Amino acid sequence: MKKTKVRKARREQGAEGAETAQAVDSDDRSGVDDAAGDETAVTAKVKTEHKAKPAEKPAEQPDPLEELQEKVNKLEDSLLRAKADYHNAQRRAVIECTEAIRYANAEVMKSLLTVLDDFDRSLAAAEDSNNLEAVVDGVRLVYGNLTKALRDHGLEVIDALHETFDPSVHQAIMQQPTTDYPPGIVVEEIVKGYRLHDRVLRPTNVVVSKAMETDTKTREEAEAAAQSEGESKEE
Repeated sequence: MKKTKVRKARREQGAEGAETAQAVDSDDRSGVDDAAGDETAVTAKVKTEHKAKPAEKPAEQPDPLEELQEKVNKLEDSLLRAKADYHNAQRRAVIECTEAIRYANAEVMKSLLTVLDDFDRSLAAAEDSNNLEAVVDGVRLVYGNLTKALRDHGLEVIDALHETFDPSVHQAIMQQPTTDYPPGIVVEEIVKGYRLHDRVLRPTNVVVSKAMETDTKTREEAEAAAQSEGESKEE
């Protein structure tokens, strides 16, 4: 009877131990399964992240043809602007040149207004007066103002009288035999010449001296007379 109870107790303890071992084994398997699940979840997450992030593409190199085309476009634009500026400058130059030619004599005309005023006063004085000397003085005044106005703008009289003949500024009208001057000297001015700065506007018309020509017959007669005179003295 006691043996039966002992066996029963051992069986119960064995059953409890088996249940305990089975429970432990179940817990261990659960832990392993949980760990495996966690590892699977992490792996899946990493794969998902890898799939979510697109692969980075390498930096694109600039196209040489596009760069050249851009440079060509810039150069064409610069050329068009330069051509437009050139045409504008050309038009301005033409206008300025035309205006300069049109009003080139404005200052000369302005200086001659005084001469016109003098002419008006001289003519008025000549009509109201019988004094010839006053008229002559008025003409002299006008002449003086006129020559001054022209001289202020670069006009000069070409000196010629008693000067050596210079074909660049003198024009010989005739030659005059004379013993008073050596050949090639201006002995008379016919028409005055003028120059503007360094340019001759009109040469001076002059008469130029030349050597006296002795007639052959007259020379022979003079020699014969001198010879006969010498012979008479010897006698």
